[in-house]
Amino acid sequence: MFKWGTFACLLALSTALSAQNDADRDRIARTTWHSAVLPGWGQVNNGKWWKVPLVYGALGVSGHFIQVEGKLYRGYRDGYQAMTDNDPTTVYVTQFDQTEVKDRRDFHRSNMEQSILTFALLWGAQVIDAHVDAQLLGFDVSEDLSWAPGVGPIVGVRLSRSWGSKRQKIVR
Repeated sequence: MFKWGTFACLLALSTALSAQNDADRDRIARTTWHSAVLPGWGQVNNGKWWKVPLVYGALGVSGHFIQVEGKLYRGYRDGYQAMTDNDPTTVYVTQFDQTEVKDRRDFHRSNMEQSILTFALLWGAQVIDAHVDAQLLGFDVSEDLSWAPGVGPIVGVRLSRSWGSKRQKIVR
């Protein structure tokens, strides 16, 4: 069941992508590239200005945690090196013993790495958001959603959709 659903989604996606013209493809590629280079630029290209503060807020918070956790990690790393180098001239003044300093070093290193990963994922998410918005920008949202069955030049049954604006007014 899942395989057929995936196949149907891929078929629909390939049909939609082949229907786009070259200008749309260029616009979508340019928007995706802009968003990858500078966060928020793709959202601006799509006219979604309200998303730019969200993008920079999320990346800013993540960047803040990278900086804070990195500073704490480097402090405990240097302290642990000073405690374990068997050199009496290097002194690290702390209230913790050697194993606690090592545990804190490892904890803050893990938090820093998670913050870096979060930053990268948020950057990627805003690129994907800009790309999807660019794809859907030209999506037809008219009320004409009729499908007409027909027979194609190859033996079989085909469904076709009229793309014109042949709407009929219903008078009540």
